[in-house]
Amino acid sequence: MKRAHLEATPLEEARRRFFSELERVGFFAASEEQIATPQALWRVTSREVLARRAVPHFASAAMDGIAVRAAETQQASSQSPLRVVRGRDFEFIDTGQPIPPPFDAVIKIEDLQELDSQTVAITKPTFMGKHIRAVGEDFAPGAQVVSAHFRLTPEAIAALLSAGHLSAYVKRQLRAIFIPTGSELVSWREEPSLGQFRETNSQIVQGLVEQWGGLVTVHEIVPNEAEHIRAALHQATASYDLILVGSGTSKGRGDLVPQIVQELGEILVHGVAYHPGHPVLLGIVKRPSPFQGEGWGEGQGVGKPVLGLPGYPVATWLALWLFVKPLLERYYFGREREFFKVQAKLAKPIKSMQGYREFVRAKLERAEDGSLLVHPLQGGASKLSTIVGADGWIEVPEDVEHWEQGALVKVTLIRS
Repeated sequence: MKRAHLEATPLEEARRRFFSELERVGFFAASEEQIATPQALWRVTSREVLARRAVPHFASAAMDGIAVRAAETQQASSQSPLRVVRGRDFEFIDTGQPIPPPFDAVIKIEDLQELDSQTVAITKPTFMGKHIRAVGEDFAPGAQVVSAHFRLTPEAIAALLSAGHLSAYVKRQLRAIFIPTGSELVSWREEPSLGQFRETNSQIVQGLVEQWGGLVTVHEIVPNEAEHIRAALHQATASYDLILVGSGTSKGRGDLVPQIVQELGEILVHGVAYHPGHPVLLGIVKRPSPFQGEGWGEGQGVGKPVLGLPGYPVATWLALWLFVKPLLERYYFGREREFFKVQAKLAKPIKSMQGYREFVRAKLERAEDGSLLVHPLQGGASKLSTIVGADGWIEVPEDVEHWEQGALVKVTLIRS
C-alpha cells in the first residue's frame, strides 16, 4: 500500500473542517427516546420538562412544633407568655405533616414553654405562613423543572419524579466503537513477550467517552492486515454512530488506516499541527447501503465520522479531549462547553517545538503565599505517567520555543 502523507493542518482549521462536515450531514440532530425517569441518570434531555403537579402539593410543617392561628399570637411576649390549649388553640405537629385547618402558622418547639401535655406558653408572636412549606413552593404546576439539553443529575431525577414525571424524553445515546489495530498488540489479560504490548488505549477511550455520555464497544484487536482492517471498518459503519480506530494512522509500513478510510469514504484531515498527536486522522466512511438504522444516519450510504487515533496513549488521550469531547457536546448540548482555565506560575521552564502547538500536561500546586504553581509534565507521547493525575495542560503556541521558570501561563483544567 502507498504510504500516507501527513499534513500539518492548524488545529482550528482541522476542527472547522470536521465539524462543518458533520453539521452538513446532520450528525448533530440527535433523535429522542422515552425511558423510565430513574433509568435516565446522566442522560441528556431532548425537550424542556415542566412540572405536572405542585411540589409540595399540600401545605406542610417546615419545623417540629405547634400549628397555631397567627392572629391569636400577637399579644404574646416573654414578659407576658400566652397560654394556649391543645385542640382549641393549637395542635402539635412534626416536620412534613399537613397543616390542619384552621391553623396558618407553625411555632418551632424551641420557642415554646410546655406547661403540661395539653398546655403550652407562647413567648413571642408569629405571622401567617411562618415555618410552613406552601403549596408549589418548590415547583408550581407548569414551572420548568429542567431545560432541554440538560444532563440529568441525581438531584434532577428526584425533582422530575416529585413533579410527576415517571418517564423522561432523552437524546439517544451516541454509539461508538473503538477498533484497536496492530499485530504487536495483545490483550491486557495476557503477558506480553518481547516486541509485544498490552492493548490499554481502549481503557482510556471507553472511560472518557462514556464519561462524556457515549456508549462504547471495544472491538477485538485487529492485525495490521488491510483486509482485516477494511472488514472491521465496513462492519462498524452498519451499527455505530462514531468509529474510533486505534493506531495505524502515521506513515510507517504498517499504517494502513488512511488508505482504507479513503477507499470507504473521505479523509477530511490527516495530520494536525500539534503535539503529541500529529498523525490524527479525521474522516467520513460510508455505511453499507442495505442497512437501515436509527437516528441521524437513516438512509443509504450516509457517512459516519471516523477518527484515526495515534497509537501512543498520550496522543490518543489528547485527541479524545480535542475532538471527541466537543463532538459529543455538540451532539448532546448543541454547543461546545468551554474549558475552565486558571493562571499559574511555571515551576520550571518549558521548551517547545516551533511551528507546532504543544499541549504540555500539568499538575497544579498551591504555594505558601496562596498563589498557584504549575508543574509541567513534559515527556513523550508514550508516557502514561504524564497524564495519570494531571490536572490539565499548558497550551504552548506555535511561535513559542521557550518559557522561563516563573512565567505566568494559562492552565486548561480537566479535573474539578
